[in-house]
Amino acid sequence: MSDHDTGHRPLVTLPEAAEYLHLPVEAVQALVGARFLEPVGGVGDPADTLFPLVDLKAFLARNADYGAGNLVLADAEAADPQALLDALDGRAEEMARRAFDIFSTVFTEAQGWSLRRQARFIEQAKGRFEAILAVTSQGAEVDEALVGDLQEVGAAAAWDGSPLPQLLVVLRISRDLVVQTAVGLAEERGRHWGLALSLLLTRVLPAIDRLTDALAEGYWAAMVDRQQEARDRYEHVIEHSSDGIFEVDLEGRLRYANPSLAMILGLPEDDLTGTELSEVMTALDGGGPLSGVLPGGGAGGVGTDVGEVEDWGPVRLTLSRADGVRRVVEVRSIARRRHGELVGHQGVVRDVTSAHDLEAGKNEFLALVTNDLRSPLSTIVGLGATLEAEAGELSPERVRRAAASIRSEAERISRLADDLSDVSRLEATTLLLSPRPTDLSTVVAKAVARTGHPVGEAGGVEVRVPGGVPVVADPVRLEQVLANIVDNAFQHGEPPVVVEMLDVDKGMLELVVTDQGGGVPPHLVPTLFSRLRTLSRADRDPSRGTGLGLSLARGIIEAMGGQVWYQAGAEGGARFHLTLPVPRRRHGD
Repeated sequence: MSDHDTGHRPLVTLPEAAEYLHLPVEAVQALVGARFLEPVGGVGDPADTLFPLVDLKAFLARNADYGAGNLVLADAEAADPQALLDALDGRAEEMARRAFDIFSTVFTEAQGWSLRRQARFIEQAKGRFEAILAVTSQGAEVDEALVGDLQEVGAAAAWDGSPLPQLLVVLRISRDLVVQTAVGLAEERGRHWGLALSLLLTRVLPAIDRLTDALAEGYWAAMVDRQQEARDRYEHVIEHSSDGIFEVDLEGRLRYANPSLAMILGLPEDDLTGTELSEVMTALDGGGPLSGVLPGGGAGGVGTDVGEVEDWGPVRLTLSRADGVRRVVEVRSIARRRHGELVGHQGVVRDVTSAHDLEAGKNEFLALVTNDLRSPLSTIVGLGATLEAEAGELSPERVRRAAASIRSEAERISRLADDLSDVSRLEATTLLLSPRPTDLSTVVAKAVARTGHPVGEAGGVEVRVPGGVPVVADPVRLEQVLANIVDNAFQHGEPPVVVEMLDVDKGMLELVVTDQGGGVPPHLVPTLFSRLRTLSRADRDPSRGTGLGLSLARGIIEAMGGQVWYQAGAEGGARFHLTLPVPRRRHGD
């Protein structure tokens, strides 16, 4: 070979490099084009192309079987590989800095790292080089231990979201730098170090390759576990969601439905798969099946003209189930794409029947309260205007009657306000009661007088409650309850109204209020004491008030330890039963 030399780096020509590598000149030029070899000088004229000998030896070390190559002569003087390892260990920091330079060339974003982050990378790289050399010097036992550690490193990187290519590039850079540095050290020390270099590389290269494999195995094993955990978590959430979840294909057929959707639709879960969504979700409001929920929604599938829209809804629909049950739902659907191509839709169905009905009941309630307030207020305003304009021309009797009407309507507004306040406090469990032994006949008399209906007269109230019978109750609240029930009997039944006490049984006294009307229609009995259900009845007469009396009566009586219920009279009419506790008898009484 030519004796070209630049300092401590002998150079060879292109033909000499081809001969040394046992390759054609064209192959060496191809390696240069692929940047596997870096020549010194130009590449246009082969005579001007020179290669550092150390780079050729490093290339052979990296690509021959475990680095054996043809680096040594059979008769070369042996040398201790450990001395070469010790020399490499002293170059660990230098290799770490070179590793960062190479890494930042491959991943240009590293060039913008802060000095602190660069220093951390170099420190980690130095530790990696020292670990590789330790594995090489100690043998297979330490090698196996480090393999396990690197598998854990790869797994941790996967869970942290670190990209695998960067990890593998770092290891490859470390491998090449160890080889290049070892070759350079052996070249500096003379030809008799060739055997030591050969022995060293036959241990270093397979060790590094095993460590790379271990890192990749740990990384991919963790990625598989991570994906499986995410899938398990997703399936658990979907299967146990309180909302209905569905997936349809482009033909509008269900490919998946979770248990909640089957419950909302009132159908077996197994019957949903393969069924057209339009067959199991039919709107009652005339909007058509899934109108506005999916593109082209309705019979015949979801359509294909979807444009760029990915999300539809939420749309509120009123559905009719196969069993006749009405459901109000909100539906939202999302386009499902695979590799950018539309393959179907996924959707969420939320049952909002309770919230919808509650809102409707509240609106109805407010409307009825407004109506109940408007009537007495109109009377008061009209009579007030009459008195203001014609007071001097009215007789004293007409003035007295007008004043009495104003007072009566004002008391009506006051009772309504009290009922509203008491109902809200009952629902909030803040209504204060003071139960104590109370004479029942006294409370009944006050309650009847409060209604303004005559006692003992035709078309009035008949009271059959003996005096001196005590009950445990809040007298003010019991009077309010009895007045509401008696007034309800006059509004919805026919006089005379009878208030009667029955026997005392097991510490409870029973009181019955009976009217002579037609009674309560059977289909209204289950919701008779429910405030919102009573208000929302289609056949209800709004002119008869809000109907809060019975709801309030049940709440107060139950809070005092009693019960209230309705029973149709044997000869017609309505019978409302109340039970109240009686005082316990003391020993000797």
